[in-house]
Formats: sequence, C-alpha cells, structure tokens
Amino acid sequence: MYYSLEPAYLVQNELTRLIMKASMDPVNKWFFADGCFSADSDLEHSPNTWRHENFVIIVNREIIAYLESIWSKPLNIISNFRLIIFNKNKGYIVSKAIFEYFDYMFEVRGCRAFNWFVAEKNFHACRVYEKFTSHYFGHVCGRRHSGQMAYNGEISDIILYEVTSEEYFRWKTFVEGKNKAGLLL
Repeated sequence: MYYSLEPAYLVQNELTRLIMKASMDPVNKWFFADGCFSADSDLEHSPNTWRHENFVIIVNREIIAYLESIWSKPLNIISNFRLIIFNKNKGYIVSKAIFEYFDYMFEVRGCRAFNWFVAEKNFHACRVYEKFTSHYFGHVCGRRHSGQMAYNGEISDIILYEVTSEEYFRWKTFVEGKNKAGLLL
C-alpha cells in the first residue's frame, strides 16, 4: 500500500479535527504533555523547519498518523518528539514511514540526537518504545519523577529516550550490509 509523508501545515484544519477527536479517546490521554491541545501553538501555520518538523502520514488521502519534532537549534538536536496514530489498522505503514522520517532527520537534516519521553503510565507506548529501542536503535537515558500530566489530571513519571546519530548510522550500516548479503528481503 502506498503512503506519503507530508508536511502537516498542508492539512492543518483536518489534522486539528483529528487531534481533537483523538483527544476524546482515553487511550490518547497521555499524548498532550501539558494536559491540553492548542492548535494555535501546536500546529504551524506556515512551512518552517527551524523549530519544528511536523509531518502527517497519508494513505489514500486519509491522515493515518501525525509526527511532531521540536528542534533545539543551533545544536541540531530534537529535544522532543510526539507521535499519534489515528488509524491503528495501518500500523505497518506507520512503521515504514517512521523509518523514512528517521532517514530524513538524520541523513538530510543532520540531526545529532533525537530525544523523546513517554509517561510511565502509558503502558502501551512504553512497550512499543522498549521493543523499538531493543530491536533497532536508541536507548533509555533516564527517568523523571512526576514529569507529565494527562488531560484528566493524572500524574505520571516519565521515561526519557534518545537516539544518537552514531547509533542510527551504525544500525543503518548493519541493515544495508545484511541487505547486500541477501539476508533481508
């Protein structure tokens, strides 16, 4: 199935509607790090990659996921990353697009480190990130006490994750070597 990774500002109105709709699902209560969503400050009104890299994954004109990264310039470090999947049935496509996104961030944009956190009480996301970092690249770099509030007021500790460019390129070289040897299809 074909997908495209597009700048979020191109579909801002539809994306705002989807995020607001997703916020009503208790599964997504940890998506908003400060307990709320504000389209005016969270979504860019124009193309700008100095502070944010906001993208959507689109399949057949349907937005299936939203990726948001916040740059710490001029260090070339992503200081925060968020992902929300609107169509859970398209998880495989989202996974493929995320790897394309990492290619873009590290290879094209020159990202030196990519950081994100997840609420410890967001059990599903914690499992996903633990599997991701153990199978591909990245690591847990710490924990913070009472670091996030869900939109219902619940407080959770957070787990801090990081991917360095060295980890990413080491993994990429390993995968390309296996592809050349015909070990991966």
